[in-house]
Amino acid sequence: MSTYELVVLVAPSADMTEPKAQKDLIAKLVGERGTVKEVTSLGKKTLAYPISKQTEATYLVAVLEGNVKSAELENKAKLMTDVLRLLLIVKE
Repeated sequence: MSTYELVVLVAPSADMTEPKAQKDLIAKLVGERGTVKEVTSLGKKTLAYPISKQTEATYLVAVLEGNVKSAELENKAKLMTDVLRLLLIVKE
């Protein structure tokens, strides 16, 4: 089992003020491949350039544990309209 850090940019139209909504969104992305240990919201920030015609996004940082595959996360994120971008990092 590996530990990962996942950064997700969520569209401002999605209500990500509640911790349960944040954790549910990350859990949907990860699925059965891993468990969500911690989710931290960095708040709503202005983007350097527009992504899908959005100029702001809510930044979520999650710590995951399991066997998470980057390609699977990206495929699931493409199907979710609220997720603008994501970055998966292996923590050592």
